[in-house]
Amino acid sequence: MDAIISIVIIVGAYLIGSTPTSYLVGRFAGGIDIREHGSGNAGASNLTAQIGAKWAVPVVVFDVFVKGSLPVLVASDIALGLGSGIEVAAGIAGVVGHNWSIWASLRGGRGMATTLGATLALDFPLLIVYGSIPALGVLFTPWKDSAIWWLVAVILMPVWAALLNLPVEYIWFSIGIAFVTAAKRITSNSLRDDHGSISARLLLTRLVFDRDITNREDWIQQ
Repeated sequence: MDAIISIVIIVGAYLIGSTPTSYLVGRFAGGIDIREHGSGNAGASNLTAQIGAKWAVPVVVFDVFVKGSLPVLVASDIALGLGSGIEVAAGIAGVVGHNWSIWASLRGGRGMATTLGATLALDFPLLIVYGSIPALGVLFTPWKDSAIWWLVAVILMPVWAALLNLPVEYIWFSIGIAFVTAAKRITSNSLRDDHGSISARLLLTRLVFDRDITNREDWIQQ
């Protein structure tokens, strides 16, 4: 019975994560399909760039607490007590759903807010490295591009989890999130650029800068 419940929780986490919140708000508030503007990702950062930060606030709240935290908490001892393995699987499933939404032709956002919510529900100390590195990097270093710092954060998450001596499931969660993040950046909803081209340089630029070109302002204005 627990196995069936676990499967339902994981599948449910993916389906909830698939809710295309940024796309819907973009349609209703801005009258645009944000997948056709800027980065092309249906996430809060692109929504902010296209129609304004005030519209992104409810999206971020939903992505953090409903898509990210809720499935983990349902699987945890607070509710069903299915064990840390299912909590981790539910957390990753929510992020995968956000990044590759079944309701939006497998297109979605980057999963940063959803990852934050899942990590918050799993272990607050683990959240520190994920949340603080981008903020500190942008504020106190010459490199102000947050995309680079988010990549650094997800790379360091498994190391941080090991240093904190967290359960092995949390280390696997961190590794899984790193792979999901890298896969989303590289594919960016399509392996090819707007001209139908694909190259090692394009994929590396996406991995590091989370966009097709290095200049962020030019990318946002597309």
